[in-house]
Amino acid sequence: MSSGNDRAPRVSTAGRWTLSTVCALVVLGAPAQGRADEVPLCDSNWDSRSLGIEIGERKNDGKPLQPYDPANPMAPYDLPGDRYLFGQKGKVYRTIGKFTDKKEGEEALRKVETEMTHLYTNAYPPFLTSPGAYLVTESPTCKIDRKNPVIDPSSWILEKNGVLLVATDAGCTRGQHTKKITVVSCDGMKNLVTDSITAPCEANRITTCIHPVAPGVFAFEHYYSQPGSGTEVRLRVYDVRKKKRLQSIDRSNDEGPDTELMNVSDVDKDGVPEIVFSIAGSGKQTSMLKWTKGRFVEAKSP
Repeated sequence: MSSGNDRAPRVSTAGRWTLSTVCALVVLGAPAQGRADEVPLCDSNWDSRSLGIEIGERKNDGKPLQPYDPANPMAPYDLPGDRYLFGQKGKVYRTIGKFTDKKEGEEALRKVETEMTHLYTNAYPPFLTSPGAYLVTESPTCKIDRKNPVIDPSSWILEKNGVLLVATDAGCTRGQHTKKITVVSCDGMKNLVTDSITAPCEANRITTCIHPVAPGVFAFEHYYSQPGSGTEVRLRVYDVRKKKRLQSIDRSNDEGPDTELMNVSDVDKDGVPEIVFSIAGSGKQTSMLKWTKGRFVEAKSP
């Protein structure tokens, strides 16, 4: 995946459960029902754009990298440049902190400069920067072209089935949190479809799971929750070749053992996901939608 990226500037200007309880368990690491290579792609499982304090860099020599520790957020960790839009291939960046708020990052930078001087040298003073979007795919073939205006502000970029899926999280504005998924052609320049979802700012995160359905067809599963109000789920199905939305399914999942939940999974293990409805407490299946003639339609349970 070529991006023609330059190193990021030293001061960046960056900025209860799922379609079902079961799908949330997949996100948290429970075994998926389908084939191993068909595990849902959920962005809660990978990194996204953030600010960090860079305190050094080195050549990537293949040695194990120190991961970010949420329990100790000011401990140094390593970022592989190959996996970030503004990173340089073959380099590892020594980093402190993850911040979505620039003011918070600047306050942390002052702390590093005054109280954590043992972590850096005068030859490489600390600075606040963003590595850019996280590049999800390890061995991509499509081109990321930064002339496309959706690329630079993106949170993560995934290559799947010959297209790029580009997520942009605009954060909270006027009481609403907005997230967009743009499907971009493999040459990096043509925006095929854009899927957008908004949630109240009280919802700390909008999680997105991506389900390839058929050639050129994706289902985007978005979900978020607010304190005391259960989970809101938005499922959108697109034919990206026709630049057309095929289907929308909205659910409000209340809490409680009698709640009917939705789960997107490959029940019959044929490589095509189904939409399964079941009771939260017992797990008893109530109905199922199968992909038939360009739509998810109700079918008999297997």
